[in-house]
Amino acid sequence: RLLSSGAAIQGEVSLEISNDDDTRVTLLVHQVKPPFLDGRASFSTIREAVPTVRDATSDFARMARDGSSTLRHLRETKEKNTMRQKFWELGGTRMGQAVGVKEEGED
Repeated sequence: RLLSSGAAIQGEVSLEISNDDDTRVTLLVHQVKPPFLDGRASFSTIREAVPTVRDATSDFARMARDGSSTLRHLRETKEKNTMRQKFWELGGTRMGQAVGVKEEGED
């Protein structure tokens, strides 16, 4: 299969077994992506996307789509705190330069 797809090249290898001559064979692979994944040929008969959820109106699917209210609240709080912290950092801004605040790295 590798040879027919062009991903490997056939070389000369001695098939006689001898204990004296233990050599390793190196297989050179030129194409890492198999032909069915490279996108040139489509092997599927289905042209449109297949929905992963069978019933999009079910309670479980609706709750998963909307997300958790607790997680949403925690993310909003974290975002507010970071913005509040950035608001009070005046070093390196024009307002900080006007007031005379130096950046933290310029000690």
